[in-house]
Amino acid sequence: MANKLIPNLGSGGMNTRAAPLVLRDNECELIRNYNIDTVGSLTKRTGYDVFATQPVAARRVHGLFQYTNTATPAETTQVMVVNNAGNTQAVIYYNNAGTWATSKTDDTAVATFTNFNRARFFTFLNYLFRVNGVQVVASSIDVNGSVWGTTNAPATITPTFGTVFQDRVYLGRNGTTNGSRVYFSKLPSGGTITWDTVTDFFDVNPDDGDELTGFENNGNRLLLFKNRSLYRWVFGQTEPDRLFGVGTESQECVKTNLDLGITFFVNQQGVYAYSGGRPKLISRKIQDWIDAVPAADFNDMAAETDNDHYYVYLSDSITVNSVAYTNVMAVYTISLDAWTIYTLNTPVRVMSKLILSGAENIYFGSSNGRTYQFDSGTADDSGGADGNTAVVIPTEVITKEYLLSYPEKTKVEFVHTAANVGVTTQAAYRMNRRGDYEPLGTLPNRFNSSRHIGVEGNSIQLRFSDSGLPTSRIELINIEHQPSAKSH
Repeated sequence: MANKLIPNLGSGGMNTRAAPLVLRDNECELIRNYNIDTVGSLTKRTGYDVFATQPVAARRVHGLFQYTNTATPAETTQVMVVNNAGNTQAVIYYNNAGTWATSKTDDTAVATFTNFNRARFFTFLNYLFRVNGVQVVASSIDVNGSVWGTTNAPATITPTFGTVFQDRVYLGRNGTTNGSRVYFSKLPSGGTITWDTVTDFFDVNPDDGDELTGFENNGNRLLLFKNRSLYRWVFGQTEPDRLFGVGTESQECVKTNLDLGITFFVNQQGVYAYSGGRPKLISRKIQDWIDAVPAADFNDMAAETDNDHYYVYLSDSITVNSVAYTNVMAVYTISLDAWTIYTLNTPVRVMSKLILSGAENIYFGSSNGRTYQFDSGTADDSGGADGNTAVVIPTEVITKEYLLSYPEKTKVEFVHTAANVGVTTQAAYRMNRRGDYEPLGTLPNRFNSSRHIGVEGNSIQLRFSDSGLPTSRIELINIEHQPSAKSH
């Protein structure tokens, strides 16, 4: 009797770009709604909880930000932006003890969302700044009091992007004009900044037939993105050589883990990581999923990072290997250089880190006027809000095709598993990559043995699925088989 033991399950993540038989034993063809944070096992992901009230229904949240005023802690809050019920204005709300309360009601409503016309925020000198590509910059140091003006902001341009780098404010793309132009403020003096938009600007390769699509402070460089290129800036100098062919269509997919010095971003060629030098393509193993994203969705993504992950929402609907998936998010585990896929019950429109009760977590806004705390709770859409129903998270794993014996066949006798709370996890198998998966039963115990199989073949592939308990985990697989005697 022989055994094929797989003690390190899933730590290599998904790999759809290698031949089935050459995948590593710790790689899988599909990992959906499991995480690989406990190295060597697959753990069902957590869900997300409703956060705060729903000020308007059936309208897309298109801005979400943590505002911190270090001088007046009472002004520290969270802000979100959503069109009003009549789609006539965009409204900025602030979090008032779990209620989204009105802060600014006269922003321009967004009819068709692109990368260039949504609300974005940044802070400097304790002011909160709003840019949206169609109005002049608005600023406030009293968001809770609904006091907005143009203090510390230029009065004549309508920028799309804004950030702070080396004690200056940078603004990019003046509405629909000057698509390659970046404006910068004077250094602060006496707690204020001033602007000269006639002289204090630079153009980023304006003759390349492209336009700015985003900014990101990487720590020691200000990264300037276009659709098909990336530039780096330190004050007084834009490096003249673009990082050829590598850019992004979406500001919202550009996120940085400053502890590691890595900036992540997405384009139609894949997901990239920049840590100095040239960006590195990190998504080759899930390129089938990137290729399945509709072209129009690349300028409308959402993403965020935590200490060991980059989460990027790909699309509301994609089809991979003739299977349709909805509300698809790709999850990159940085320490393992590995990917999994989440499918959510709710589409994601914007993501941000917010700080509540001293804890920083990821939150997101959806298309229904609601905001949610990500990676929280045991179901999707949980939290007990009126009219809101929690949804159990479905999972699926398709392992690699394990070659057991070649050229002689072997008879698979049993599949043994180690699991933690797996009573609703359904196991199945197929031999030689043929036919439908045959059921093996559930995993009710810590250590489990399948029914007797007694089927000959050269290879076996396993499938696990679960739409029940929220904390199920699969830790180990052992395939017990009897190789056939060699014929002479």
